[in-house]
Amino acid sequence: MIEINWLQDYKQDFICPKCEDNRLCLYGSGHNGKKVFICQKCKKTTNSSCDLKKMYFDPELNIVWYYGQKMDSFICPKCSEYKIFLKELKQISKKLFKVFCCSNCGEKTYASISIDKNKYRIAQGYDAPIKPFIYENDIWDLRTINACNDSYHKRYRINFSAMKLIWFKKEVKKYIYYLCQLEKSYGYIEGVMVNLRCFCNYLFVNNTIFNMSQINRGMILDFISYEKSPSVVVDRLSKLNIFFITGNLQGWFSTERSIIRKSDYPKIKKVNPDPISDTVREQIENKLHLIPDPIARMWIIAFFGAMRPSELALLKKDCLIQEGANWKIVWNRQKVKDKHSVPITRVIASVVQQQQEYISRLWGSDWDYLFCHYHNVSATDSSQSRIKPVKNIMSRGCIPLKKSINCLIKAEDIRDENGQLAKFNLSLLRSTRLTQLFEAGHDLSVVSAWAGHKKLATTSLHYTKVSCELIEKEAGHIQKALFNADGKPLYYESMPKSFWENPTAHQLDLIEDNINTPIYGYCSLPLEQRCDKFRACYTCSCFVATQDKLSQYKKVRSQLKEKEKNASLNGHDVLVEQFGRQAEQLDKIIAILSGAS
Repeated sequence: MIEINWLQDYKQDFICPKCEDNRLCLYGSGHNGKKVFICQKCKKTTNSSCDLKKMYFDPELNIVWYYGQKMDSFICPKCSEYKIFLKELKQISKKLFKVFCCSNCGEKTYASISIDKNKYRIAQGYDAPIKPFIYENDIWDLRTINACNDSYHKRYRINFSAMKLIWFKKEVKKYIYYLCQLEKSYGYIEGVMVNLRCFCNYLFVNNTIFNMSQINRGMILDFISYEKSPSVVVDRLSKLNIFFITGNLQGWFSTERSIIRKSDYPKIKKVNPDPISDTVREQIENKLHLIPDPIARMWIIAFFGAMRPSELALLKKDCLIQEGANWKIVWNRQKVKDKHSVPITRVIASVVQQQQEYISRLWGSDWDYLFCHYHNVSATDSSQSRIKPVKNIMSRGCIPLKKSINCLIKAEDIRDENGQLAKFNLSLLRSTRLTQLFEAGHDLSVVSAWAGHKKLATTSLHYTKVSCELIEKEAGHIQKALFNADGKPLYYESMPKSFWENPTAHQLDLIEDNINTPIYGYCSLPLEQRCDKFRACYTCSCFVATQDKLSQYKKVRSQLKEKEKNASLNGHDVLVEQFGRQAEQLDKIIAILSGAS
């Protein structure tokens, strides 16, 4: 037991057991020396019989637990009310458990069962104390050996004790230490540990081997045969493969060559994203004023910038940059370890500035991020009247935004085109925004640059669901009827790649003047190839006629025949031949198109 200052250190730390107000203060001491507290709201006194005078110092978390203190971030597993307080410590089988109680329904909850032992620390915005690094220990604190400032990841410690094969554990320790020197993120290292620990446990149960050189390809194939999910198999194999390659290159151990092959990886069907439909998105955006302004600003900024959830959570307060009359947002991306920026409008810049002012009012210069975490986010009250800002980075899924939008959908009965209640996941914002940019007519290269992708294929395959549909919509009428100048059908696939990627670039829509004939259709020449028959397109083998231009072709043919007649009367033999050949070619095209219709 350590001395505490009730008057100065623990104001508003405890709730009144009668009215649940937190304005308890020290009133005095009773005849038996016990402290007496008084509630400033209901004026009722509470003595030490309510365990208010007790406290417990937790050496594992390096924090003090106060008996009777209301835990705002804990929810009752029975009645779902946020009225949990620490009631007592209970010893079971020589182990001390913290017992929490709900003042609403009286339900008791053991911290070891229903409440994560680290949740209190996270709720209060504390970090676990850094433990000194000792290589021989089975628990490593990555913050002591990894310079990566991964403030987004809350699990810093790696535990090797679950690896029962000592010789395998030694090699894994070398590899993890190597990854720390490369400043790999905490999340990546944790993923490596999960897969290597699974493989170690498999070796322990199914094989009797004593060193790395005895691991063979048969063991690898047997190990992955237990997994049913293709994505899990890919993750297992990729982490193991890099581990084996690194160990062999570094000279830590030797395994057989090609122990893992490319053919071992199962095929995972890559599908286009399913972005939020315009119907749902517009309904949500029209009702954003119903949720708290800071959370609404999360949606606006994340959507406009096509940000990943982790990028939104780690967006710095100084992300807004002005260059003359233009604005942009700049942020560091953890996934690819680079700095990315997107141009924004003055309206979006104003939204960012409002959020900067809000955060500055809360914590001034003590908080470097544009957004923060929130407690008491309700699943039923869309106004979120009870939310409490916490000086902590949002979790990986940006829970405040996700829960608030889903709450808004239910409260306002937002439905999709099929009449079904809309579904929302924060990861959809990015693909929805990129799809919107593409559908608005922006070139794929612009959308890819906005997303920060190095390859156009990444944008097309994974982030713009309607890319193929949009191309088909734009070129669909062309595919139905393509004919060359001789009236013979053309296969769509036989056209240059630039044609089916961007048909507009090959479009011919040249108006008539005093000398030249109007041209309607498409040119199948590659864009970079020189054209030697400019304005003589109807007689060129690269000319592409389309069904929808049939009426124009008939009109042009009549004009050409009239020009041919006039040229013959005036004795212009060259023009007679020129107009005649064009009219003849159009006769063939019109005959085929008329038959096709």
